[in-house]
Amino acid sequence: MLKRISGGTATLGITAIVLALLLTSCTQNSKKQDTVPIIDFSQKQNVNVSDMLELDFVKLETGENCLINRNIRQIESFDSKIFVLSGGESSSLFVFDRSGKFITPIGKMGSGPGEFIVITSFSIDRRRNIVSFTDVAQRKIINYSIDNYEFVSEHKTPDYAFICFEYLGDKIVWNNLQEHNDLAAWNFIVTDTNQKYVNRYVEKEFITGYHTGPLKNLYIYKDELYAYPAYQTVPIIYRLSENDAVPVCRLQFGKYKLPPKDYLEKISAGNVNFLVTLNQSGYIYNFSVFETEKTLCVHYLVSEARHIGICSKSNGKTYNYTMEEFQDMLKTGKMYEILGIVNDYVAVALQPFDLIEMKANGHKFPQKLQDLLNESNDDDNPILCLFKFKD
Repeated sequence: MLKRISGGTATLGITAIVLALLLTSCTQNSKKQDTVPIIDFSQKQNVNVSDMLELDFVKLETGENCLINRNIRQIESFDSKIFVLSGGESSSLFVFDRSGKFITPIGKMGSGPGEFIVITSFSIDRRRNIVSFTDVAQRKIINYSIDNYEFVSEHKTPDYAFICFEYLGDKIVWNNLQEHNDLAAWNFIVTDTNQKYVNRYVEKEFITGYHTGPLKNLYIYKDELYAYPAYQTVPIIYRLSENDAVPVCRLQFGKYKLPPKDYLEKISAGNVNFLVTLNQSGYIYNFSVFETEKTLCVHYLVSEARHIGICSKSNGKTYNYTMEEFQDMLKTGKMYEILGIVNDYVAVALQPFDLIEMKANGHKFPQKLQDLLNESNDDDNPILCLFKFKD
């Protein structure tokens, strides 16, 4: 019988479910999806979550050496530092302290050793204090020290993976986006640090070279590695080890579904770029998962409308809103998408030019955000909105 977490009845928090699952079933795979516990975001809630969430705001310092493109791709924190990957044509990786004070950029654009052209994502090796990022243009991984921000090494990415990866002990797990090689049928590939093949897992339902996002669908939580394939009829989060991929929970979104295989094959016939059609189809175009001690958060896109589902891990209750509904409850101004984790908070970037216009029209913000806006200009770097469930 399926265990279910929903807005109506709470049974177990995520941590308890995962523990119970690991104790009762040692080897599960995608063929045993029906035994995997469900996190159900299907019910719309008439509950204002603003009283349940703790908010914090961090204004990222603006300066000549840290101009962040408005398209932020990824945010992570480590050792009291915030790492921000700016997107757009001039992608760059910046480091700030927890208060938002700028520390340093990492690397520079170019084609020499340690230099990059287009950064798609980054990963932090917490064992070695190394931050590594992928350069999709030069098909290489570049490694920098977090201790002194100096260039350490670089190496070419494997043929089957160049968008994102994550460290797993002394191994690397790659998100496999290739469609024309011997490993094309598998979502995740394990190699050693020299890219020597070790293992592969989670067979693909649909093989394509087109990617809807998120750019990074692997994440570390409590020293464990989790991942979720982009194309799967039933959205499942897996806990990965060197030898196995164990499904720990299924996600449900009510009337919104991920596209079935036959539909994807139909709209991609002839190897055409099907992403625009999918984005307007009414199916879930993509989804991203973010996990902290208290919160599991899912951001998903349907017909260009953004949605957010949040689950309290203390009581298992779930809440599901459009992003517009969510930002109106919190009175934060326009939220675009969830970008990462800062300490134990889920992070969203707020653009000062949006908020300053709202302020001029009489909008009342939370006091700390209001104070930060009083010090802001239209062209300043984003203000991070951080949220988590209260104790």
